[in-house]
Amino acid sequence: MNQHHTYTLYRDLKHSPYWYYLAYSPDDIRTCGHSTGCTSKTAARNYCDDLLKRGLLYNGINLTFEQYAYGWFDDGSAWMQDRLACGTPDHPALSPAYIMKLQSDLRLYLLPYFAGKKLQNIKPSDVKHFRTWCIQEKKLAFKTINNTVSTFRIITDTALADNVIMFDPLRGIRPLVDVSKTRDAFTLKEAQKIFSAEWKSKETKLVNFTAALTGMRISEILGIRKENLHKTYIDLSDQFHLGRLSPLKTKEARKIPIPQELYEQLLPLCSKGFAFHENDPQRPYIHLRYVLTDIGMESAREKRHLCFHSWRHFFNTYLLAENVPPVKVAAVLGHSTGAGSMQERYTNWNPDMFPEVYAAQVKLIKLLQP
Repeated sequence: MNQHHTYTLYRDLKHSPYWYYLAYSPDDIRTCGHSTGCTSKTAARNYCDDLLKRGLLYNGINLTFEQYAYGWFDDGSAWMQDRLACGTPDHPALSPAYIMKLQSDLRLYLLPYFAGKKLQNIKPSDVKHFRTWCIQEKKLAFKTINNTVSTFRIITDTALADNVIMFDPLRGIRPLVDVSKTRDAFTLKEAQKIFSAEWKSKETKLVNFTAALTGMRISEILGIRKENLHKTYIDLSDQFHLGRLSPLKTKEARKIPIPQELYEQLLPLCSKGFAFHENDPQRPYIHLRYVLTDIGMESAREKRHLCFHSWRHFFNTYLLAENVPPVKVAAVLGHSTGAGSMQERYTNWNPDMFPEVYAAQVKLIKLLQP
């Protein structure tokens, strides 16, 4: 390898008296400029030659992905400490669920595939092959693969910023397009049929009924307990996820209107703490599926991807049909649009601010339980 393909010296006397260098990878990709701290070209050349001998001219040349990325998302890691420092106790920068997701992406997919590869040798074509491996070998959904690549980007962006690698291995990589149909919403007639059917458990029926009347996520419903249940609303500031209470998905607390009849059904269940003491997120899903099969909606469920989350779409659609202002619908359902958004005004609302929602809920109860 000749000197030109190792580094190049340059300077601009209008801006600095020092010599700078560009380092080159084996495939002739160059880094951004770095100062040698030398005003003499000879001294600058000696400086670069010394870096080259010590293997420091281009830091990424010897590191494998595993050497660089192992433990990246562990407790106490530099990246984790920095990210957590960006949050507050009330609004943590990272939720426990997201941290677990990052750790799983690295452990289950990124390290098994990229572990022994030299960090500086990972090219966009390798990333494309990785996605194919995820599809064919791991049977992952496109959304999961896109999320895993985003986790990979966290690591490579740092490597780029620190000049550990010379080029972005994700340049030109666009997310996979998921052509599968999104989850549909239940129609009002379907909802009436569902709640008129026989259920295996009164508790799981009430979980589904609560979702239909509030649009709450399953983890939010499982977090309902004595201290956050009020006569006219649920004070939602956390969720029961992965076996423990954790911050909400949007990290934004909200108060959810509830009609009197739903309050009266939930109150007795909260006498010992959580309304749904088993806190098993699978049972409401499974029992709903049994009901859909019993009432002849199995094919519709598969074709339209109907599931528990479809109650959230159902309630959203219902409120809009009842002419509830979209900003209030977003506030009730917890659709996040970022800091400073209009719905932030409703974080500390009082019940009088949502008369349209209460009226719609009262009407909906009569429709679902005639």
